[in-house]
Amino acid sequence: MSITRRALCAALPPVLAGCVTAHDQLGRADADWSPTIGSFEHHDSARTSYFPEFEAFPGPRSEASVQHLSDLPGLWNAAFSSNERGFALHGVIGGVEAAGPPSVTMFNPSTMEPLKRVTLTEPTADDWVYPGGVAVHGSGYAFAVSGTCLAKIAPSSFDVVSSLDLPAPAGRNMTAYNGFVAAGDGAIILKSHHRKLDCPSQGYRALIECGVAGLPSSTLVIVDPSSNQILWQGVAPEFVGGRVSCISWRGQEYVYLAGADAVHRLIYSRGALQQDHAWGPAGYRSPSATPGTAVVGFGDYVVVQDNAIPTRAPLTVSIISQADSETRWRLTPFGDRAEFSFMPSKPTADVSRSRIYVGDAHAGIAAIDFDPVQGPRVAWQRPYRTGSFLTLCGERRVLVVSDIGRPRYDDYGAPIHTQETCRWLDAASGRDLAQIAGLPRNFGLTITPGPGGAIYYATRTQGLYRLAPSLTS
Repeated sequence: MSITRRALCAALPPVLAGCVTAHDQLGRADADWSPTIGSFEHHDSARTSYFPEFEAFPGPRSEASVQHLSDLPGLWNAAFSSNERGFALHGVIGGVEAAGPPSVTMFNPSTMEPLKRVTLTEPTADDWVYPGGVAVHGSGYAFAVSGTCLAKIAPSSFDVVSSLDLPAPAGRNMTAYNGFVAAGDGAIILKSHHRKLDCPSQGYRALIECGVAGLPSSTLVIVDPSSNQILWQGVAPEFVGGRVSCISWRGQEYVYLAGADAVHRLIYSRGALQQDHAWGPAGYRSPSATPGTAVVGFGDYVVVQDNAIPTRAPLTVSIISQADSETRWRLTPFGDRAEFSFMPSKPTADVSRSRIYVGDAHAGIAAIDFDPVQGPRVAWQRPYRTGSFLTLCGERRVLVVSDIGRPRYDDYGAPIHTQETCRWLDAASGRDLAQIAGLPRNFGLTITPGPGGAIYYATRTQGLYRLAPSLTS
């Protein structure tokens, strides 16, 4: 009698059940991402969003430059393999009818000219369309995930080398993999996301309108980037909404997951995961708050915030020791000044300067300094409301923020607006350096550094913008 790998996994215990297949050595250490700036949406698998090699103002520029690639409906992010090759994942926001099929378009980052397009999947109108991600792996290949499909794309020919059908524990029309990270040996780590069976809403609105209580536990999958085949799969301790993070600390790699109330830590080793019973679960969610976003590496600590779904409770930032999960600090950087709080995007971490940057769609942005003796304190605040990732750039430390202005809000507490301003701030003081106003909505999307000192600004309906500011724009 033969038994398939999937059938074997299904027979294992429900919590972190693991299925491992034989494999060669995955690759060299530090094989995770291509060294090109912007190869991964948050720079590193710890999701710090600090891009140290990128300088926001590489030279004199008297006028701001705005270029536009429009034919990318339902855009999530862009990633880069060189100055001549960029990859945009689109068709993943707004549903099939609004955004078209999930696709990747290769484009020239300097001219913003499209070069070639491939379709990843052909979802039905009933399928949940949710943003996954595209990134350029250390092997040189681009990988893109949408729904339950992981595609491996050759960077030169732009051919889809292989497509992997990922497990769908809640059914294919209720399951999506929201991005991935890579371990130091190159292994790709993914986590499933779910919406409720009776929920008709698309994208992130499914979480806002239908909630996350009672959803099945997320599936964890590890993929060999060479073969694009599953090495290991298992079940997370609970449903995890925020994206998966992989953080190296004291010679060991760990996967961190933010559950409904607590952070879980798993040990990564040679293509497999096991729960770390010596650490956590570490509580982070404050009363009346909603579950949080991805966990971010912060040296000897990790950072997580709550309120990834709108609520009337103020946003709380938690800093948790990697050495001892009982050692933790909490800070409510904006107090209770706003009626609602909502932040679908994770914090940004500057490890070497012991600083964290956070935002809120109702309260603004804040810089938080951390001292392991004194704890966290707010260094500065600005009234720039945002729901997007905060991008930290270069040795000079320039923080790039998308400002939604003063929008109306719906009954859930989510903003209603059509335009935003992209701002470049001095991260040390919060002082404005440059801005480009009148841009389409970027809320909850990516702001990625790329070739030529430009910021690549994703929009849901108007495509990708290449922004290069002047210091006086």
